[in-house]
Amino acid sequence: MRAVPSTPGVGPGAAPAAAPATTTGGVVLASVVVVGLAALSIGCAVGAVLLHRYVTARTDQPVTLDPADLVLAAAFPPVAALVLLYQPRNLVGWLLLTTALTGPYLLATQYAAVALLPGKSGLPGQEAATWFAVWGYVPYLALWGLVPSTFPDGRLPSGRWRVPFTATAVVIGCHLVARMICPTSLDVSSELLNPYGLRSAPWLRYVTLATSEAVVFGGGLLGLAAVLTRLRRSRGVERAKLQWLVLGVASLVGASLIGLILQGPHDLAAGMGVGMVLLVAAIGVGAVRHRLFDIGTALSRTLVYGLLTAFLLLAYACAVAGAGALAPGRRVAYGVLAVAALVAAAARDQVQRLVDRVLFGVARDPYAVLAVLHGRLDLATGPMDALSQLADGVREALKVPYVAVESADDRLTTIESGRPVGWLERLPAPTRAGSVAGTLLVGRRHRADQFTVAERAMFTDIARRAGDLLDAAATQHDLRRSRERVVAAREEERRRLRRDLHDGVGPQLAAMAMQLDSIADGLAERSDPAAERAALVRDRLRATVRDIRHIVEDLRPPALDEGGLSVALAQVIAPFAPTVTLDAPGDLAELGLPAATEVAAFRIVAEAVTNAVRHSRCDTCVVRVRAEPPWLVVEVADDGAGLAGDAVAGIGLRSIRERASEVGGRLEVLSSSDGAAGGGTLVRARLPLEEGSTP
Repeated sequence: MRAVPSTPGVGPGAAPAAAPATTTGGVVLASVVVVGLAALSIGCAVGAVLLHRYVTARTDQPVTLDPADLVLAAAFPPVAALVLLYQPRNLVGWLLLTTALTGPYLLATQYAAVALLPGKSGLPGQEAATWFAVWGYVPYLALWGLVPSTFPDGRLPSGRWRVPFTATAVVIGCHLVARMICPTSLDVSSELLNPYGLRSAPWLRYVTLATSEAVVFGGGLLGLAAVLTRLRRSRGVERAKLQWLVLGVASLVGASLIGLILQGPHDLAAGMGVGMVLLVAAIGVGAVRHRLFDIGTALSRTLVYGLLTAFLLLAYACAVAGAGALAPGRRVAYGVLAVAALVAAAARDQVQRLVDRVLFGVARDPYAVLAVLHGRLDLATGPMDALSQLADGVREALKVPYVAVESADDRLTTIESGRPVGWLERLPAPTRAGSVAGTLLVGRRHRADQFTVAERAMFTDIARRAGDLLDAAATQHDLRRSRERVVAAREEERRRLRRDLHDGVGPQLAAMAMQLDSIADGLAERSDPAAERAALVRDRLRATVRDIRHIVEDLRPPALDEGGLSVALAQVIAPFAPTVTLDAPGDLAELGLPAATEVAAFRIVAEAVTNAVRHSRCDTCVVRVRAEPPWLVVEVADDGAGLAGDAVAGIGLRSIRERASEVGGRLEVLSSSDGAAGGGTLVRARLPLEEGSTP
């Protein structure tokens, strides 16, 4: 058995660190090297499998090939290549690339095992392969001890972590040197020994054991502490990345423990292999959902060309099989292959769009994003609702953590979607007239992320639309304020007119009618012909007084001026007692409510109580009135049947909604299905306590 468990703790990063390439030519060369190493590892892993079958078929001695090693050799190097192709300065990508040594290591172990076959000892390069098979597993230690500490941004959590991180790297180096000259056997077979091992230094076995345990436990605890520290500090997308790493490592540990519990000869190795697959899957899902390595473009193109290559190979295989069955020669196969190549070339763009949509939704297609946003905006009920739909749509379509629209008008609230982050893109939101109505804020997916040119162009279009919506919202706000002022002035004028008519003109006309009555009686006693005309004028004057009283009552509910809002509401619910009760303080008159607010509260309670008694079949109904500055809150709650899910608002509901809206208030109608307390229906109106105090 090797001196270190096969338990890598791997995690990606996405922040710049040391870079091996600083020029364009260097980047190209580095890309070629990275891809070549990944392909070499995979090829060597395939060769190791074939060679393992060859050896085990010809000898009875046990020759091992760990499934976890195969996963490490075949799955991790391509991930590292994708990372480094997109971010050649990513330190974590280079640490992941050390797994490319695993493929040659596996091939060397199986080539060394060929010496177990009769007459196969001493083959060319076999001694070097045997020596390499002693220490070629070191990438496990690098992944376990170094990657978690630098995940996900390629940097340590803080400067004080540098010493233990460096110490871990030094211990890994000491383990490597000691393992190279340690007189020990190979993991693939206990019959094979290190050809360059120092027979006089058996104590090196304890050195390799101690250093491996130090990396496994010390480096593992260091990585765990680093991940926990970042989890505590992180927010949003970075936290999601860390959670994917934790999920992958937990899957690896869980699968390994299951294999250990089963206690079969190959259960632990199988469990480790399954755990490694789950770890790679977690990294892959994290890369797709949260741009874990920022490899979206490279991953998309890799899948596209992989699908097209598989299609061509399948077409060629089918053509060869068909040509062999139909006619001698391969001309038909070549013709079919040519046609398949043309089809694949023509379908490349369609396959690219399909893969992008599966992996990234509509985020890679700006026109699709704009179409989705326009569809959402068409359903909006107003400019502010449209801005909210715009922010939600941009955040969901582009998978960004935060979108906000700030208005240059202080009267308009900021529209936000998602959780705020510390790295934002700010774009001015211009109007059609050329003025700037506000700012569009878009949170980058993480600190080092930069939006593409296509995304920036799309944000510019979205900002223009946001500017028009902000301008429309400001205009709507002005119109609403104007209407509120008109309604408030109207009600105040009605209150003044009613007071003047009731206290001034009305009593004077009544007194004049009484005087005419006396005059008419005196003329009648003297049999004066003018008595009839005086009586006629008296009657007409009394009719005029009655008309004025009707006008006064229509201008404003009389109870509001006679006893205040509390008395007026008590008179409204009196006919419905004891079903309807009133819960209101007696000092509402001391609040100095605007005339418009008093009338709106009176009319809303009258209409809501009437609806509750007539239509809800309630046993009790409570009217509550309270002051919650800057609002006067009016509630009418019943325990009736509530509103049907498909109910259409009638004249009554529309009327009270308009009453609340025209004074700058808010109205909400909750049924039992919406969470109204006690079931039934709750009508809640919020009306301004002071004129012009609407938030």
